[in-house]
Amino acid sequence: MFDFCGVKLRSRIFLAPLAGFSDAGFRAVAESFGAGLMYTEMVSAKGLCYLNPGTAALIYRESDAPCAVQLFGSDPEFMKRAAADGRLKDFPIIDINMGCPVKKVFSNGDGSALMARPELIEQVVRATAEGSGRPVTVKLRAGIEEGHPCVRECALAAVRGGAAAVTVHPRYREQMYGGHADHAVTASVKEALAVPVVANGDITDAESYFEVRRITHADAFMLGRGALGRPWLFDVLGRLDALSDDEIYTEDGAVREDASAYADELMRNAASHFDTADAVKRHVNILLKILPERTVANVMKLHLCHYAKNTPHAKAVRLAAARISGVEDVFAVVNEFLS
Repeated sequence: MFDFCGVKLRSRIFLAPLAGFSDAGFRAVAESFGAGLMYTEMVSAKGLCYLNPGTAALIYRESDAPCAVQLFGSDPEFMKRAAADGRLKDFPIIDINMGCPVKKVFSNGDGSALMARPELIEQVVRATAEGSGRPVTVKLRAGIEEGHPCVRECALAAVRGGAAAVTVHPRYREQMYGGHADHAVTASVKEALAVPVVANGDITDAESYFEVRRITHADAFMLGRGALGRPWLFDVLGRLDALSDDEIYTEDGAVREDASAYADELMRNAASHFDTADAVKRHVNILLKILPERTVANVMKLHLCHYAKNTPHAKAVRLAAARISGVEDVFAVVNEFLS
């Protein structure tokens, strides 16, 4: 077991908070493949305080598996009130989104906009910690403007406010989700902090995991888009994470041939034995408990495209997904192209 912010986890491989993707259904699928910690989609602190009806689905929990709730907001008082909300009592960790680059969020002073104001970061974290009485973590980007990293300063401000851990996605706000995640930035944060640092960004397979681990020496590793359509990756990377550095790397930092061969075998076996139909059924059945059928069908359209990615049926699935209107259509696409 791995201790993270006082919470016992079975793995250092986490599922990232992904708007539109890390819903209760996909979290359950990720959990079944060994994800150590799941994160909800980001939840508006003000929406929580104002009893926004859409919030209930975002914070629904299917099981008692370790899951962090991610809040976003920049008003310390609202963050404190939201963190104290009784509906969040079963989440052992409160995470604060300080990395969302989307214009609507950024222009409101939330998400990555907070990185322009380290003093406010400290206030927001302190208020959230006071409200929750539980560990508070933050998720940051490298900075706002490309080439001008400010994540170390922001991470230190968060720790002064009481942050128990920091996740670094080393892209700039200007990059959105393109370009390259520079994990030398993550390594610099790891060197500066005494609290755990989680590495996130461009971890998509065994090779990239080995590279990010070598560069960052992070305390945990977070998968986002790399896990979409491939939840079995949590199991693979969890197995590789159990290896010591000496079992993975040569003295000059290269990956050992036997470690590389073992990783390739794990990747092949996991992909070939993955049951897409079972994963989709589990996902859909959970979402139907909390969302209307039409909404569930719309959510699953994108997931189906990710499951089909890099398969001979990718184009056919995209075309079929556009015509989906109900869950029976979802299952029909899986049965025709992905079983």
